Amino acid sequence: MDTTTTTTTTTNVPPNKLDALRIGDGATECGYSDRHAGTVIARTPATITLQLDKATLLNGYNSGEPDALSFTPGGFFGHTAGVQRYAYERDPDGTTLVFRRRKNGQYMNNGSRLVPGRNHYYDFNF
Repeated sequence: MDTTTTTTTTTNVPPNKLDALRIGDGATECGYSDRHAGTVIARTPATITLQLDKATLLNGYNSGEPDALSFTPGGFFGHTAGVQRYAYERDPDGTTLVFRRRKNGQYMNNGSRLVPGRNHYYDFNF
């Protein structure tokens, strides 16, 4: 009697910290050099819907804050240096983005990826 063993291999999607996000949690869309903070407003096992928040820069160059950004003219436009600090506010009219889970576990939307937490960033030097 001839017996043959067949092994089936399944590829599981890698775990992702975003899998734990719930409606109302903060997340950030990462574009080329800018990042946009938002709030999760819907989700399914394969998608996360993010609505962008209002992000107000607290330490711009003319803010008078001790950690205000600095601006140096020159080059194409100039150079902005420092660590940006933002205040976040829900925006019920904010842009809505749907991120889909890829085979590699990442949530993507038109080339932008999603990461947990609010971390808005504007690249003044680009």
